[in-house]
Amino acid sequence: MSEQAIQEIEALDAERCAATIAGDKAALERLLSDDLRYTHSSAVAEDKATYIDRVCNGHYQYSGFTNVERRLRVLGDLALVHGDVLIDVQVKNTAKRIHSRYLAVWQRENGRWRMLAWQSTGVPA
Repeated sequence: MSEQAIQEIEALDAERCAATIAGDKAALERLLSDDLRYTHSSAVAEDKATYIDRVCNGHYQYSGFTNVERRLRVLGDLALVHGDVLIDVQVKNTAKRIHSRYLAVWQRENGRWRMLAWQSTGVPA
C-alpha cells in the first residue's frame, strides 16, 4: 500500500509544481488542503487562500522546481516528503534561485491525497 501511495504522491506533487508554474488556480484548489500552511524559506507563512492568490496574481512567478533529493514516508493517512529542491521564482519582479531544504506533509482527505503543509529553509551557498 505505501509503495502505491508514494507513486500517487510523487505524481500529485509533479502536478502541483506544474500548476504552480502555470498559475492554475483550479488545480491548486484541488491539490492543496483547505487547512494548508505554506511556510517559505523567507519565513513568510500563508494559508491556502493567500498562497493561491499570490501564485495566481503574479506576486510569485515560479518557473522551475528541480528536485535534488527527495524521500517519502507514508504513515497511515499522512505522508512526509523531505528533501532538497532548487526553486526558480520571481518575487515582486525580483528573480531568485533558491536552494531549499523542505518538509511537505500530505494527508489523505476523503480518499485523496492533498498537501497539508510546506516548511522550507534556505540552504546557504
